[in-house]
Amino acid sequence: MSTELNLSLLVEKLTPYQISQAVGIDMELAQKLADEEVTLAELPYDVYDKLEELNNKLMN
Repeated sequence: MSTELNLSLLVEKLTPYQISQAVGIDMELAQKLADEEVTLAELPYDVYDKLEELNNKLMN
């Protein structure tokens, strides 16, 4: 079951470091996500998909 990506949930529950390690992105990008300097639309599809998967795991 797919749910909509909730970025605020991710940054509320995880640090940028944890996000970067879980998704395989660099710390700079993870920090920009946390600081809302990068939008979800700007992310590569594979990163978005990994964030969505992580989000689903956190919601269950």
